Amino acid sequence: MTAAAPDEVVRQVRAHLLDRGLVDGLPAGFLAGVTRFARPPQPELDALGTAAGELTARLAADRAGAADLPLLTRVLFFAGHADVLAATGSPVPAYDVLGGFRDNLARQLGPRLPARPTAGGRRWRLLGRSVGFPIGVPACVLNGSEAWVRHNVANGYSVLTYKTVRGREHPPNEQPNWTFAPRETGSLAPGAAADVVSDPWDWVPPGSPAVSTVNSFGVPSPAPAEWMADLERALAAVGDDVLLLVSVMGEGNGTDLVEDFARTARMAEEAGAPVVELNLSCPNTLDASASGVKPPLCLDPDATVTVVEAVRRALDDRTALVAKLSWLDEPALAALVPRLAPLVDGVAGINTVQSRVRRSDGAATFPGRELAGLSGVAVREPAVDFTRRLVALRAGGSRHFDVLAMGGVTDPGSFEALFALGADAVQSAAGAFADPFLAQRCIAALGQALPRAVEEDA
Repeated sequence: MTAAAPDEVVRQVRAHLLDRGLVDGLPAGFLAGVTRFARPPQPELDALGTAAGELTARLAADRAGAADLPLLTRVLFFAGHADVLAATGSPVPAYDVLGGFRDNLARQLGPRLPARPTAGGRRWRLLGRSVGFPIGVPACVLNGSEAWVRHNVANGYSVLTYKTVRGREHPPNEQPNWTFAPRETGSLAPGAAADVVSDPWDWVPPGSPAVSTVNSFGVPSPAPAEWMADLERALAAVGDDVLLLVSVMGEGNGTDLVEDFARTARMAEEAGAPVVELNLSCPNTLDASASGVKPPLCLDPDATVTVVEAVRRALDDRTALVAKLSWLDEPALAALVPRLAPLVDGVAGINTVQSRVRRSDGAATFPGRELAGLSGVAVREPAVDFTRRLVALRAGGSRHFDVLAMGGVTDPGSFEALFALGADAVQSAAGAFADPFLAQRCIAALGQALPRAVEEDA
């Protein structure tokens, strides 16, 4: 399914808005959303208000047409009415950046396909299982609940990682938590530091392959009783061509950290997780340092190996184990992977790239924390670099492990680039957020040609 022609979409949206009495309030609702977390410079705010007002006048007079759809999409998104557009099958970002983490657990903004797209009977091997077309969504808020898992499965994703959970309830960071980074239209070089300008009112049109975003959620987690029950339901909801991994992390320092990782991993296993992924890569964990944020755990190789060893001992041998890493330079990755390989069934990476993020006026985009995670096209080259080196280390080692690659996957070409390097599955977060039809596009372009399929219908 794709949306109707743009002029028909606008017509349908207008009818819905009129039925709900929403047309007259669009400019005020839009500006309230634009200024929710910070105020644009007055000339920019005036221009946005004028554009929204003129659009509303055209809608009221039944003079809006196809050329208005891009602006209409932005106005509806920030006015809190993206569901009206999604109901027509037109793309809108999947996550409500104005809403809180809890609000979003049960609400997916993007359209949901009526029939799950597949690659026919073709299957690929991953972590000892057989999955459909090997595209997925990594551990992030887009996989934070059973409702999100069902939504992503319906839209064609076959490799989903349930959002990182903890051994105790943990609140999200102060909002905003996720913003577009429209100035980042090209990729960083591998290992390059990023200094990103991102305003809470920034926008990138849905489906743009040049999308980049920054986020700072701080790994929020419901209490174990809540997420374990939800996870059980999510696992029961997926078919045999979908693999649902579960990401976990520990808290504390030293022995406490190790024990908490193991304890939380056992909770995930108890809830039915066939694969546990260890979040060793998060760039958004709060800290009392000047930056307000800790570095990823995987930058400490000894601590990483200690955690992985403890979790491997704690889990049943039938439960697969994946270590998720952030981008590491050549010496660090070459030293760490041979130590991890005997302990894990897979290695995933990369996570978002920890970056300094400021608004255009110089203030921190995310209050109290100057560092956040950069994703999307801006991290494509680091992801390619990491995947290439990781696959080479696997080929040169004595232990096989599967590779789950991610970073900068926003269109079929960027999916194919990582898979061609030897990744066993490819996941996307920023791309899936900005383009609800990403999996469908990849399956349509590559479903019958992607190599290394192991099962096909006769």
